[in-house]
Amino acid sequence: MRRFKLLCASLACSVALHAGIIHEGVIKEGIQGGGYTYLEIEEAGKTYWIAVEGIEIVKGMEVRFEEEMRAKNFKSKALNRSFDELVFASNLQHRTDVSNKGNVELIQNKVEQSPYQQKGTLSIQEALQKRPTLAGKEIAIRGKVVKASQNIIGRNWIHIQDGTGEGSEVGRIVFTSKELPKVGDIVTAKGVVAIDKDFGSGYFYKMIVENATFSH
Repeated sequence: MRRFKLLCASLACSVALHAGIIHEGVIKEGIQGGGYTYLEIEEAGKTYWIAVEGIEIVKGMEVRFEEEMRAKNFKSKALNRSFDELVFASNLQHRTDVSNKGNVELIQNKVEQSPYQQKGTLSIQEALQKRPTLAGKEIAIRGKVVKASQNIIGRNWIHIQDGTGEGSEVGRIVFTSKELPKVGDIVTAKGVVAIDKDFGSGYFYKMIVENATFSH
């Protein structure tokens, strides 16, 4: 991050530190220049630009990265281009893009309280807030299946939302399972929490729930 700070200072851009924030999105466009790769990212319906140390550009690729800092009015001399806002990122990971057509039903509007929560279950917001204390513990969350990917590295990957989350974002928790509920189903998902889980091939999760079972 020191290199990012020095670069920004030399160009007199306004800097805000956001170190540690994790983002997931899709590469829309990319430009190489000055030892950096500039990527236009689409995340939750919004687009913005990030800069990472040189990587190959693959449009449509799903990526995950850590935000180091955010610069306003950043001008790249190498590109002869200005960015109203630019996120400097690190630890970028990626995986092969898989078409989501007909297989995604995301909740777009954040709510303060889950409409699905029942006695003995956590909301997505509660689970995310308690993440550091949940490692190795079994939890239950009731919510909507918003995405389901079948048989990737030997598992089904089920994404659950209930409309709650952290900050302004609608949260999402991924469950791995041998079962495969349908997208759009309202289910109670039970499984064991793993923290900072790295499956390789770009599949890294700050929090994931494994060996899940689902009931309606």
